[in-house]
Amino acid sequence: MAARSTQIDPDPAALLSHAAARGMRAQVRAAPPVAALFAPPSDPLDDRTRAALSERLERLVRTSADRLAEVAAARLDAAAEPALAARIRGEAEQVWDRLAAVPTLWDETLLAELLAETRLALLAAALPVRAPFNPDQPSLLARLAHSDDALIAEAAKLLLLHGSVAEYATLQQLCWPIAAALRQNATDPEEIALLDRALISAVEQLRGQDNEAPAAARLARALRRDVATLPELIEQALADRRLELVVALIADAGGLGPRAVRDLVLERDPAPLCMLLRALDLPRETLARIGFALCEADPARDLDAFADLIDEVAAVPLQAAWRAVAAMALPAGYRTALLALGDGAGA
Repeated sequence: MAARSTQIDPDPAALLSHAAARGMRAQVRAAPPVAALFAPPSDPLDDRTRAALSERLERLVRTSADRLAEVAAARLDAAAEPALAARIRGEAEQVWDRLAAVPTLWDETLLAELLAETRLALLAAALPVRAPFNPDQPSLLARLAHSDDALIAEAAKLLLLHGSVAEYATLQQLCWPIAAALRQNATDPEEIALLDRALISAVEQLRGQDNEAPAAARLARALRRDVATLPELIEQALADRRLELVVALIADAGGLGPRAVRDLVLERDPAPLCMLLRALDLPRETLARIGFALCEADPARDLDAFADLIDEVAAVPLQAAWRAVAAMALPAGYRTALLALGDGAGA
């Protein structure tokens, strides 16, 4: 059990102020620079997180490069340029090494996003294994994938197949560096012009295709109609260690962005997440299961502080809880500016 690391005033007004301030700050923490991925193990990233982040980033870059190269090659084939099409397909294999060699090409916003997703995935993998609610039933996602509701079934299948991998964010943020790396070795002016047209067109096409919400958010939206089942859905997703779905369900119920809720789940201070769950009027038992599971998954969390907090948060009126978490609904850039100016909640 971790030593108590967070002292929380039990006074209701102080608790509300603390939860609001921590909730505001949890979503604007600075991420380590991209260089930390390739640096010696003396930076803020521990070895496990660095390795997982580097593996995730490499996989996403390679996947995005393959997609972009294939779409561009198809355009070159259509333009009767099969040799150039074959060449650009072959160049996709070199994209990761070329981008990794030039850290200035990396987008810090993308790194922060992938780092948060990596930490969420590591936290989910460490969640305690629970006995299924019904041993004779398949997992929650497997059941939803066979739902009679086509929207629910499609979103559940996508989440089962692909999870919440941020390929969309990768392509959006790194599309031009990937495109540049694909045509890096071209020297003939006519070939360069053909490659530029094909790559620009491919980027525009793929950007247009990737505008849909992530699978977890789509599934949460499709399940929204039956609000009474929210606590059960959250607890079953937690038991299945589908933390990305837990985040999406909470975000959708609260009308918040999934990133804001994800950052509160990653925040080791329990106050802001507990206050958000209270604002959603979730049963005390659901709040307790979520909190205890996160404490078991992350030994650095303070189980005693969380246990002390449950009853205090349960006594907070719903409207007061909503006011405490209102800052979470603000755009991230606005929150950052408010904190910098000293006008954020509790700042």
